[in-house]
Amino acid sequence: MSKLIIAILITMFSAAISNAQITKLVIGVDGFTCSLCAKGIEEQFKSLDFVKSVKTDLKKTEFALTLNNSGIKLSKIRDAVNDGGFSLREVKIEAKGYIKGSQSSGFFLVTPDTPEFSLKNLKGNIKDGDKVFIKGTVNSAINNIDIVSIKKL
Repeated sequence: MSKLIIAILITMFSAAISNAQITKLVIGVDGFTCSLCAKGIEEQFKSLDFVKSVKTDLKKTEFALTLNNSGIKLSKIRDAVNDGGFSLREVKIEAKGYIKGSQSSGFFLVTPDTPEFSLKNLKGNIKDGDKVFIKGTVNSAINNIDIVSIKKL
């Protein structure tokens, strides 16, 4: 009986992790003009333990990060850019998770791999407990997302 309960709990935990995560980050960086500068920033990102790979777009001065979803800390991304001597322009985010909160207290996105994000410009019939997929921009406070789109899952 206890083995069955443990198996059920592991299955539920695995499902929660696979259904709630940051699926994409695109980091806009200002202040670099050449591929050598971009390579330096790319190496800064690759040194973060939660970054699996980095794809650089020199024309847009953006970096698309593929993540391994273990302990993602957006403040470390900001620090990696600043440590390289450049400026963080924006962080575009796509994430799956669930909604916590209410219209009066404010809404938050909850994922297992990040701290809760406060959601701004949330429109639609969204309520506490809804599973959602969001696209947005993380503001400079690193814990607020300005919603561009939201879809219930």
